[in-house]
Amino acid sequence: MTMFHFTKQERTVLSLFVLTALFGAMLRYAFAKYPALVDIVNLIDSDRIYSKVDINTSSVEELIDIPYIGEYTANNIVRYRQEHGPFKRIEQIKNVKGIRDKNYEGFYRYLRVK
Repeated sequence: MTMFHFTKQERTVLSLFVLTALFGAMLRYAFAKYPALVDIVNLIDSDRIYSKVDINTSSVEELIDIPYIGEYTANNIVRYRQEHGPFKRIEQIKNVKGIRDKNYEGFYRYLRVK
């Protein structure tokens, strides 16, 4: 006799939860056993792989290639630049609609102003 009767959707959600928990546990174990993996992950998310993009001359496509900048933000950056002129400092990008401090912290290291 079964105690629990789950719908197909509930079984799917439960399975995904268990798989996510197992995957997380495996990652934690791998990072503990092989510390070099942490360095690889940090390298992928670092500015050493990406060349810096000039925010005054870059196109929407170039801006989208920067981590943490999507199409909406890239379009807003280009629009702001057209309306207000070139940026004098990287910090001025915080004036662009939709860019908050948290977003800025994610991508400022990939930008430059000539």
